[in-house]
Amino acid sequence: RPMVVNGQIAVRKMMNLSSSFDHRVVDGMDAALFIQAIRGLLEQPASLFVE
Repeated sequence: RPMVVNGQIAVRKMMNLSSSFDHRVVDGMDAALFIQAIRGLLEQPASLFVE
């Protein structure tokens, strides 16, 4: 997929990530924070060893 990297258009591989949460159990904000945390770990796996 085309992405903007450092102000330039570049072709990058993308991974689709989806999830489903029962809104009666998990608040939408908590679900969004969880997905953001997973995204961060996938983008920067070395951070597993830092934190």
